[in-house]
Parts: sequence; structure tokens; C-alpha cells
Amino acid sequence: MIRNHTYPLAPDLSLDVNIDEHGRLVFAAEQPELLAEPWSWFLEVEYQATSRNALPAIVTWSNGQALYTQYFEAGQAGKRLLSLTGVREPGDVRIELQRCCLIGKTTLLGFRARALEQDGPVLIVAPHPDDAELAAFGLYRKQKDNVWIVTVTAGETQKRLDRQYIPSLDKDSKSAGRRKGMIRSWNSATTPLLAGVPFERNIMLGYFNDTLPALLADPASRVPSTMDEQLRPGDFRGLNRMALSTDPAPENCGEHLLRDLQALIEHIKPGVLVVTHPEVDPHPDHVATARACALAMQQSSHRPRRVLMYANHLAGERGFPRGPAHAAAGIWPWNRNDSVLGSWQLYSEYLDMELQREKVLALDSMHDLRASLKLDKRLKRWFRRLRSGVPLAEWKDYGAHDYFQTHIKAHEVFAVVSATAFIAGLV
Repeated sequence: MIRNHTYPLAPDLSLDVNIDEHGRLVFAAEQPELLAEPWSWFLEVEYQATSRNALPAIVTWSNGQALYTQYFEAGQAGKRLLSLTGVREPGDVRIELQRCCLIGKTTLLGFRARALEQDGPVLIVAPHPDDAELAAFGLYRKQKDNVWIVTVTAGETQKRLDRQYIPSLDKDSKSAGRRKGMIRSWNSATTPLLAGVPFERNIMLGYFNDTLPALLADPASRVPSTMDEQLRPGDFRGLNRMALSTDPAPENCGEHLLRDLQALIEHIKPGVLVVTHPEVDPHPDHVATARACALAMQQSSHRPRRVLMYANHLAGERGFPRGPAHAAAGIWPWNRNDSVLGSWQLYSEYLDMELQREKVLALDSMHDLRASLKLDKRLKRWFRRLRSGVPLAEWKDYGAHDYFQTHIKAHEVFAVVSATAFIAGLV
């Protein structure tokens, strides 16, 4: 089955590339000076899987060493972007094909990776506790002296009492929801400390899980928590070291959410905003978080220079980025050449092995990512791995949750647009 991934991209550099018999990249035209500034590199290839079940893979070699492996869909063919960020020089790259072949044209796409700190503070807005860690732990670890992390909701929804973090701890849903919100707010406040981000720059807004679309639909109305009508956002702000604009009497309503976000933007004055991609990530709270940021920026006296967007949920896609932990990560599946946000640049943060290990600890510190699998699910997972063609020893079981495979990768990838385009597309 042919399935092309296409994107509304505007690369700074596009070079035709040939692949020689040894897998080395050979530029069709004279190679310009590429190392004068940092770049995010992607190789646009067209692959053809040679197995219906085993995962096709491309190993990237640089400076004589295997740097990372990127996995694609089994039984398919089409255009994909191969991540190359982290190589010393594109001209030094050699690729090794496993369970696939390349057909058609190959193009090297380059995006100038302007240093984030050059634009001022970096503000990461996470819809729920753990979203910042999943999408951008490596980024905020590198920006620890320059980053602020704002978590919008407490993530208090507890759908089943038998899935409490500590079995039988709470006897009713109200108590379980409150306790879950408290521990996840504590996670949001403390996990960034592992990266060196101080308490003062970790902020919990405490709004309620699964209510953000309703808050924006009718900003003046208070929306109760699905767990307990008596809960207030202030119940989950106890660890904040910074006063919020609505602290005197916070309510779970859109007016308060937008007021808090606007005040934070004007106080922090970020040059870069990092938030969920409203077109790629379909989670209703994630879409609403992006729109709330756009509305707040529209009213703010300060606007960031650019917006980096991530996606932790994908519609109809399981196990992306594919392959075991420590593999390469590409850009999400997408098959449109247009976007309400205009054309995108791409920004790829390369995580070396030590930083990936630090990210494992960060995810493990998040209570909501601590999962246990029943026997039938463990057997299904084992069978999928067996069919993948990837040696079983390469699947690192740092945790039972799928995120310990999909989000412990060599790259964190973001789509980039200007703040002006972001606001125009969402407001």
C-alpha cells in the first residue's frame, strides 16, 4: 500500500541527493557551506517495505559510527522524512537499509535551527501533567536556565477506582480524583527539578481535566470537575512559588484561564512558545490549550517570536514514533500540503544517549505513566515485537507504558510557525 506523508513545509535549504552503492549521500550539485550555523536536517526519501510484518528501518551512520535507526510502517511504501539531526555533517552520512529499499527522488531538507535562547525565555505550555516531559524533556533540559513550564490542568480525572495508583487507597471517586490531581500537580512541580528547572519556573494552573473545550466555548461560565463539584483550581496550586492573576478566587472558567495565560505571557515575555499542535494532536484538551494560548497572545502586550508545536496523541496511529526506545524519531504522519497555520518549518532537538536516560527517569517520576499490563496484553506486546524483525533484546522495558518506547527517542521534533500565523489560524 502506498501512503505518502506530505507537509506544508518551507525549508531554508533543499538539495537533490543521490545514494551511492555504499549508502553514502552524494550531492547532485556543489555542496554549500553547511556548518556555519546549526540546522535541523531531514532526508526526504521514498521507501518500499520488503516485508508485510517486519518493521522497515534505516540506520544512519555518521563519522564511522551507527548513530541511530529510524523505523517505518511494515507492508507500506511512500514518502517519509528521515531524521538526520545530530550528524556532524550531512556529507559524512551513510545510510543502511533494513527490510526496505529506496525508490524515486531523494532530497535533503534543511531548517535553520536558530538557538532558542537568542529569542528570550522559552515558555512550555502543557495541557496535562507529563505532556511537557513526553514532548520536550530534552529541550527543557538543555534550556534549564531559560525555560518556564506551565501545566494547564491538574489531570484529576479518575475513571475507575480499581486503577488508583495505590489499590484500595480511596473508597470513592471524589477522594480518588482529588488525590490524583494533587499527586499529578506535585509531579508537574517536581519532575522538572531533575532537569535543573527550579520550582519558581514550574507553574500549575489547576484547571480541570477534560473541561478545556467547554471553558473556551462559554468563557463566562464555571464548569465543575467531572470528579467533584466542590473542587476549585486553587486546590491544585499549593506548590506554586508565583502568584497567579486569579489566585484570590480562581474558578474553572475560560475567563480565568485566559487571564492567567495572558498575565504569564506578559510577565515571562517568552521569545518562544512551545505548545500542542492543534491540527495534529486531536485530544480535545490539547486543541483547546493551543487555542487558549492564541487567544491570550492576541490580547497580550507581548508576543513570542515563534511557536514550536508538538503532538503526544495521534489519530489512528499506534506506536509512533516506531521502534524500540533510543531509535530516531521523525515528524508525525501527515498527508496535507496546507495548514490553517500556514507553512511550517521544522525544529529537531537531538538527544544523546545520556540525555535519553535522563528522560527515562523523568517519565518514571510521573505517576500517571506507571502502568501494569495483564497477561494477555504482555503476550500481545511480545508477539508484536517478535514479528517486528527487531531483536527482542533491543526493546528496553523501562516501563510498561507504551510511552517508554515511543517517547524515549533520539529526537524531539516540532513544527514551527510565527506567533502571528499561530494567532491568525486559531482566533
